[in-house]
Amino acid sequence: MQNKISFYIILVLEILAVVLASIGVVEREAVLVMTGLMVFYFIFSPIKDSLILFIISIPLFIALPIGNFDSMANWRILLAILFLVWFFKKFSLKGLIKTRPKSALVIFTALFLVIGVLSLFVATDVVVGIKKILFLINIFLLFIVVKDIARDEEMKSKIIKAGAWAGIISLIVGYSQLIFVFLKPLYTFWQWWAKNVISVFYGTNLSELLTKSNTWFSYYADSPPTLRMFSVFPDSHSFALFAIIGLIFIVYLLKNKKYLWSVVILSLLALIFSGSRAVWLSAIIPFLAAIFLLILKKQKAFKPFIVMLIIFALAFPVSSLIMSRSYQGGADSTLAFKRAKTITDLDELSVKSRMGIWKTSFQSILKHPILGVGIGNYPIILGEEISAGKKGASAHNLYLDIASEMGLLGLIVFLLIFFEILKTCWKKFRENSYALAFLFFFVWILIYNLFDVVLLNDKVLLLFMVALATLYSVKNHE
Repeated sequence: MQNKISFYIILVLEILAVVLASIGVVEREAVLVMTGLMVFYFIFSPIKDSLILFIISIPLFIALPIGNFDSMANWRILLAILFLVWFFKKFSLKGLIKTRPKSALVIFTALFLVIGVLSLFVATDVVVGIKKILFLINIFLLFIVVKDIARDEEMKSKIIKAGAWAGIISLIVGYSQLIFVFLKPLYTFWQWWAKNVISVFYGTNLSELLTKSNTWFSYYADSPPTLRMFSVFPDSHSFALFAIIGLIFIVYLLKNKKYLWSVVILSLLALIFSGSRAVWLSAIIPFLAAIFLLILKKQKAFKPFIVMLIIFALAFPVSSLIMSRSYQGGADSTLAFKRAKTITDLDELSVKSRMGIWKTSFQSILKHPILGVGIGNYPIILGEEISAGKKGASAHNLYLDIASEMGLLGLIVFLLIFFEILKTCWKKFRENSYALAFLFFFVWILIYNLFDVVLLNDKVLLLFMVALATLYSVKNHE
């Protein structure tokens, strides 16, 4: 960094503005001033410093309190500025026109967006579809910038550390929630967090919704409810996936920083605290694959993942004991196991509802196989208003969600994107430990996508783009 002092001043001011606004010490408008300072910093500072600040700030991005745009996140402005500064320093318009895409990933992504545009012709609400396309384009700009800057080995290391810090910040907030519920009743936590913290991060509309209904707690037949850790996210599923992506950076850094095993332990414990059964279930395949490659293929590089498996297994009774203490009902080491057991209970409300949604999604795909119902228009499949999409209406399966909105054409291209990423990991993982870490957790993500769509959460997708771009920037040897 060319000017560490200004970098840390801006970062500290950002953290202070977010924290003070969240606890009600200052008005939400303070984040406007903070965002303005960050814009100024991005324009006049070296692009490399701005990128590192942006990555660390991913869990800290908030909603701008501007009238009808109350839910618009400030990262959209900051990323646009970041990209424009990079573009004008790196290219001329003439040079860009002459540049042809060489990466299959870029070509497939462009084709996916084209199909999204075509699906607008059958969409009930075109405006919502356009917003989703612009959202995806906006986030993909981060991939372009990171991929270019991470070619420098020193910058690649800094980007990976920044990604790790983003994951650590989300963990700090998550464990702060856990401390809160040890001190206050769950209802008090619920109302305070929804009215204060959620309004800062996601705007007043979601804040009002979550004061009435949310998925922040796990319920049991013979025990009081417990908190599902969700950190700075609107739900625990987004947090869990963010933690998994954060582990890509953290596990890579383990080779030189053994003390980060403590962060790995806290991350895996947080995955249990999230109460996300889909995350637990989807972990089976990557861990079994790691065991197979270690024992039968003698791939010793997979040893850290076996250690992680042991930690993950031990995290179940440990988290259960901790959470049972939160309501002072005595020690109970079986709470997490009780929740995991409900995965196979087809009469359990969440499981039953999800299966019903999957059935409805399949029926819609058969009815609209080519271009679906239009990108961003999934709620109409469930007979709901388009606005229900902001409340979480989805297919609870990323592949079904895309096929429903963009037809089988969209799904095929989307699967080609994932296949291209998987192929790139496989080519590099034997000679590059970052590619190895990415491969393991990417398989976990692929399986998890069968149960939810939270990869499309803005903070989650931003961090995933950082991890993905870093993968595509690394060489086949270290």
